[in-house]
Amino acid sequence: MMPSRKSSQNVRSKKNNLPFGGYKRSLELATAGMVEILDIERLVRLIVYMIVKKVRLTHVGILLYNDAKKSYVLTSSKGKKGSVIPKEYIRMENDDVIIKFFAERTNYLINRSGAIRKEDLLKYLKKGTVNNSLRDCIGQLRAEMEDYDVDALVPGYFQTKNLLGILFLGKKSNGSRFQQEELDFFMALARTAVMAIRNAQLYKNIQKIFYGIIKAMSLSIEKFDPDFTRPHMDRMFDMAASMVVKLERRGVVFPDIPKELFISSIFLHDIGKQYTPKEILYKEGPLTQGEWAILKKHPVDGAEIFEQIDGLEEVAAIIRYHQEKFDGSGYPEGLKGYKIPLGARIATIVDSFDAMTHSRPYRKAPFSIEDAVAELIKNKNKQFDPDLVDVFVEVLAEKGMLKDGGGSSKVGHIFNKLLSPRTVA
Repeated sequence: MMPSRKSSQNVRSKKNNLPFGGYKRSLELATAGMVEILDIERLVRLIVYMIVKKVRLTHVGILLYNDAKKSYVLTSSKGKKGSVIPKEYIRMENDDVIIKFFAERTNYLINRSGAIRKEDLLKYLKKGTVNNSLRDCIGQLRAEMEDYDVDALVPGYFQTKNLLGILFLGKKSNGSRFQQEELDFFMALARTAVMAIRNAQLYKNIQKIFYGIIKAMSLSIEKFDPDFTRPHMDRMFDMAASMVVKLERRGVVFPDIPKELFISSIFLHDIGKQYTPKEILYKEGPLTQGEWAILKKHPVDGAEIFEQIDGLEEVAAIIRYHQEKFDGSGYPEGLKGYKIPLGARIATIVDSFDAMTHSRPYRKAPFSIEDAVAELIKNKNKQFDPDLVDVFVEVLAEKGMLKDGGGSSKVGHIFNKLLSPRTVA
């Protein structure tokens, strides 16, 4: 029995492109959780990937407004080799024909959905009522669509008025055209994407503000803590950031907070010292038992500042537990081993090293770098996470801070072992 024409078309659709009903549901399900993604680049890549995979197009790109560049930039692009448009290859100012066309809502004259196909432009030009200015505009728009080899353009508006971006849709793999119901769907998808992207942008702006607050708070620590100076803060940030990068490359999973925030939290570890009397902080001799009891409150005092803020639990944990020791002999809770948060384990190594290699009120003569490293190694499994100490020594070596790569120092006999490939738990 010969298949009907309709059934053969369905077979071809399944082979090359999902029928609209198929990919519509798939994309609806895939985009349902977009608003929860707060990383803009990851979000945009996901949108492009889903459309290419589900609709099966030659290529897809997203043009987004870049506030820093005051222009629209191709932020993400994906597709078949030879068809994909390189990222950032397209950059359009507000007076570009495509941007003006959608920003001024001329697109709604062409297609009721707001999305535009090349065939819509040709169809509209056949009307005898098109003025010369609009005819020229449409001609330029068609030329640009040809240049970028796109069959459809889908705008995304924020609060229905501001053009946030444009979705570039290449040809379908099976050569079929976009139907009107597909354009309607992509406009709805664009509205969802715009909300998610705008949400991520707002989150990023809040992050910038928060990092500014962290910077201001860290500078304020200088006023009450003689150990905490701008150079100390810079050194801690540099060392902590280097450790985080190295650990990431080894597959270590970090808490679900932005990496910059995680690192910034490390050098805020002593913020609770603002509640410690200056005579204790500045004392050059040994502390009395009572003074020690007061000083040991600073991790909890600092953590309580951030525990009041939703989403900063990991920041608070780093501050609260940075005085814990790997063998469980630290404070405030006597946590042991991997029960101590990763950030706190990094902070204690970085801070201890910097304290040893620079003058403090209670110790005028700093250690040499090699002596400080030897001290870290001696206290592996006692005060410090042994694997993280190894990573820290590697960081020092890569920065050229160890003599002869460690060969002429007290740590030279184990240096090669530390540099051998290993996985940090």
